[in-house]
Amino acid sequence: MKKANIIASIIGMGISGFAFGYTFTFKKFKNVPVGPEFFPRALAVALFICCFILFIQNIILLIKSKKSNQADSKAPTLSLKDKGIQKALLSLALIVVYVILWNYLGFLLTTPFVIFAMICLLGKRTYFVNAIFAVGATVVIFAIFKFLLGITMPLGFMEGLF
Repeated sequence: MKKANIIASIIGMGISGFAFGYTFTFKKFKNVPVGPEFFPRALAVALFICCFILFIQNIILLIKSKKSNQADSKAPTLSLKDKGIQKALLSLALIVVYVILWNYLGFLLTTPFVIFAMICLLGKRTYFVNAIFAVGATVVIFAIFKFLLGITMPLGFMEGLF
């Protein structure tokens, strides 16, 4: 398990380095104090820090286990029968469909359904409350982006309405 974590942390640090470097290709805007590269860079730095901590922790555990002659435990295997894996794959599929439909149907039509589905997938079965929350969250997010931040969200075929 320790070796698997070390390998995963090295891969994660590599991905974060690539993502951080890629943000330098983003378009620069004049008179904008925080550009579009800020959030991806912050996420890349956070990923690097978490992976580095995982790397150091597992190097220390590996050294301690070598001193005490303990064998490295096997990493648990993933199974499609596991409910958590099924939910993760369903969430991934839902996000892929969301991204595909985003430009055609727009933010206002796709987002409430995705939020509702994700909430239900997490196990909350109060459908009326979930629906109210999904629609309310969509309206609040749309209003923040449109009126506070001045960023237009794709509206699909409703482009001329707002």
